[in-house]
Amino acid sequence: MKEKLKEEILEKLESVIPEVAEVKDKVRLELPKEDKFGDLSINVAFLLAKKLKDRPVNIANRIKEVLQNDDKFEKVEVAGAGFINLFLSKEFYKRILEQIIKEKDRYGAVSEKNKGLINVEFVSANPTGPLHLGHGRGAVIGNVLSNILDYAGYKVVKEFYINDAGNQIKKLGQSVYARFRQIEEPNYPFPEDGYHGDYIKDIALHLYKYEREKILSFLNEEQAIEFCGEFAKELLLERIKNDLKDFGVEFDIWFSEKSLYSSGKVDEVIQVLKDKRLVYEKDGAIWLETTKFGDDKDRVLIKSDGSYTYFAGDIAYHYDKLKRGYDYAINIWGADHHGYFPRLKSAMLALGAREDWLQVLFIQLVKLFKDGKEVKMSKRAGSFITLKELIEEVGKDAVIYFFLTKDSNTHLNFDIDLALKQSSENPVYYVQYAYARISSVFREAKNRFGFDPEGDFNIDINKLNNEYERVLMKYLAFMPELIYDAGEKRQPHKLTQIMYELASNFHQYYNNVKFLIEDDEDLMKARLYLLKAIRYALKTLFNLAKITPRERM
Repeated sequence: MKEKLKEEILEKLESVIPEVAEVKDKVRLELPKEDKFGDLSINVAFLLAKKLKDRPVNIANRIKEVLQNDDKFEKVEVAGAGFINLFLSKEFYKRILEQIIKEKDRYGAVSEKNKGLINVEFVSANPTGPLHLGHGRGAVIGNVLSNILDYAGYKVVKEFYINDAGNQIKKLGQSVYARFRQIEEPNYPFPEDGYHGDYIKDIALHLYKYEREKILSFLNEEQAIEFCGEFAKELLLERIKNDLKDFGVEFDIWFSEKSLYSSGKVDEVIQVLKDKRLVYEKDGAIWLETTKFGDDKDRVLIKSDGSYTYFAGDIAYHYDKLKRGYDYAINIWGADHHGYFPRLKSAMLALGAREDWLQVLFIQLVKLFKDGKEVKMSKRAGSFITLKELIEEVGKDAVIYFFLTKDSNTHLNFDIDLALKQSSENPVYYVQYAYARISSVFREAKNRFGFDPEGDFNIDINKLNNEYERVLMKYLAFMPELIYDAGEKRQPHKLTQIMYELASNFHQYYNNVKFLIEDDEDLMKARLYLLKAIRYALKTLFNLAKITPRERM
């Protein structure tokens, strides 16, 4: 909205002061810190002073004469040495409300996806067990960021990288096979570094029931373990997909790590680096000169035994993304990968990526608290609480909202008792209650007056003249820009702040005015029209977060 307003203002000014064209790139339209300085402030008079060889205050007064006839502004003031303060008009706000009601639960969304193509890779959990809280927080951050970027006009591809080529799948197979054997031989040894938790026993019991003869028919244990590993991986991956879908998270691409090797993509990228003369041999290993691109030391691509490092696979994977034509690749990683980013970025710079092409958001730990004490153990997974268990405990909406309450690179304490509270103390309840309150007013309007606020009707915008209404209309006008800004700054947690501020402004309004007014139908309609816009704005925010709008609470 600010950009659109700025363009309209500059176009009008340029027809009177042609020199505006020379400074338009430096013009800033800002929201003043205090209401007494208007709804917006513009700095154009200062930028024109040297070109027009006149004092900014004189230029500002010329500009005031041009803008004060614009029906978007109720008042234009010149302040100080040449600041121009703009007060938005009722007519402007009416157009905003009309826009919201026209666009409904996609208010402010950019329909043309022309800002660029972005790959967002997140969760990417090892398919060796259920999703834990860290995965859940990463899922929310990645999903909401993707939704915000799509809303802002980017074409977004959500991607999950399946870690199915490492030792963890072999360890998974060993763990399941050991539990399988223990059904008949209780003393069969379990691997020291195996995966614990009842879910491994469940898989083993399934295999015993349906695949016992096949497993026992293998010529050696290695074949049996490989079979158990592949079976368990596919089963657990399917569960991960289902858990994420129930959580409102769906991916466009599921990329297999194993495919990098079977397709020759790892060999391909190493050859590309060799052709660039960035690879050398030392101590029988093949090294990449990442120090040339900002890393603290060079890194091994192929070990002295001829096997690839994980780093080589990661380079191949991101080179594949680069070749797919993404303008940006955003990864959501656990905080324990913090030191890995510089080396991978160095490799991508070596391959010709832009400085800002690879971006990483880090996810810090989540700690659960109940009755004032930390909860650590899971009934099913053993050593950690699963995402599914937390959702079953407090509900999907609370989990999403609480995971978004802080920057992802900040530790998060999740208070289960607070998440379950049915009061304004619980922030997710507070924002959903705003939506439910408006829905309740609409039902009452229909029952008492036979008036349907969901239908089409015109209003007298001049009826909306108290301070609560002005604050709400102004917040609605600039809400899309707040969302765009959260995307550009890669701060999806800002969405809950926007939600909470809008809900708070509404609750104050609700507690201080009447909506169903028998003796002033025009005022009633105007206020219901504003409520209708607020409800669509809330639903727009809920859609971005995948939080459920509640008609009743």
